[in-house]
Amino acid sequence: PNMDRNGDLDPTEASKSPSVRDTFSKKDDEYPEKKGEKKGTDPPNKSSHYDFYNSIGCPKYVVAPMVNQSELPFRMMCRKYNADLAYTPMIHAGLCLRYKGSRSGGGRGRVPFIDSVFATCAEDQPLVAQFCANTPGAFVAGAKMVEGRCQAIDLNLGCPQGIAKRGHYGAFLLEDTRLIREMVTTACLHLKTPVTCKIRILPKEEDTLALARTIQECGAQILAVHGRTRDMLQEKLGECDWDIIKKVKQQLKIPIFANGGIENFEDCKRCMAHTGVDGVMVSEALLENPALFSGKTIDNLDLADEYIEFFHKYKHDPVGGFAAKGHLYKLLYKDLCYYTDLRNNMNKANIEYLLTVPGIIRKRREEEKSTEKIKAMGTWYRRHRNRAIENEKRQRAKEAKLQAERKKTEDEDDHFLSNFFDDTDDDGDE
Repeated sequence: PNMDRNGDLDPTEASKSPSVRDTFSKKDDEYPEKKGEKKGTDPPNKSSHYDFYNSIGCPKYVVAPMVNQSELPFRMMCRKYNADLAYTPMIHAGLCLRYKGSRSGGGRGRVPFIDSVFATCAEDQPLVAQFCANTPGAFVAGAKMVEGRCQAIDLNLGCPQGIAKRGHYGAFLLEDTRLIREMVTTACLHLKTPVTCKIRILPKEEDTLALARTIQECGAQILAVHGRTRDMLQEKLGECDWDIIKKVKQQLKIPIFANGGIENFEDCKRCMAHTGVDGVMVSEALLENPALFSGKTIDNLDLADEYIEFFHKYKHDPVGGFAAKGHLYKLLYKDLCYYTDLRNNMNKANIEYLLTVPGIIRKRREEEKSTEKIKAMGTWYRRHRNRAIENEKRQRAKEAKLQAERKKTEDEDDHFLSNFFDDTDDDGDE
């Protein structure tokens, strides 16, 4: 569609747009399924709200959108281990418009911004491309740059980071129902590709449910719900609220994905049983264990070696080079907590050195017989929780120490006063 100078849609384009009904009435062959994909054991839902979900194979195990981490090599590794659907890293729609040919393309010279942050391949299906935006025009314009290369376009309404607050997008749009309605409705009218949304919950349950209903009414085909508020980060992480996700699922007619609180494959099954959702979306735990959806236990060094193979195989992804250090750090987290010298070396190393670290660790494990000690180290997934527990212990110890010091001072005062007023002289002898 035509855009004005601010990236908003030309109002005259609305009259030319297909109806919402026409936009959603797509043929199955417009959403090619992954070759050889195994269908779920549950029969497809017959509701018309499930047409798109059914057409992409009824995915249950979903790779979440993660900035610089859910790139092509990592997505393909997760697909090998039973992931049914994957999201791209968040793409900034405004930057797609602002920088149409002025960013390094990883050795390919100057390329449009979208080609420096998005890459896929024939086997990378079904795929959802996620965008952040704060105007309908920017969202639609950015999404059009990847139409035909993905099966859906997702609007990020869940990013809680400071950069999202400064840029006014992600979870910092959650209270702006009017803007969300405009963006989702406009995208559904002007895109040929189905639109989905990912949100965090709001502090009040009724506000979360109202927002979810609004997103469904605007035409979103799938809603992913992270059961935490935007303030629940790092040491303030807290438990994921599966109960509110269950209520969203009960009230909406479109497919719902649950996000948050998944550490292992057993958690996937528990979450689906508790909430009744159509799929579970996982982020942090997958970074440490890309084989999570398979239910298999695989040594992290073997997973790191395998990731490096995928990194080389899909080296055309420009995000891959930025992502490699982060992936290896998380895959090798326990080892790097034990071998702190390697962790320090990785912080300032080039990609060539990074790719040799798994081999270095394997050799040192064998020489030092350290495997069991490393297994006892804390996990990447629990780092914030463990840190919060340690902070709480330190706080309790500090309070106990202050209380002991106050009591000691009070005892000393009592002793002084007792001696001062206690006349021990025997006046009767005088």
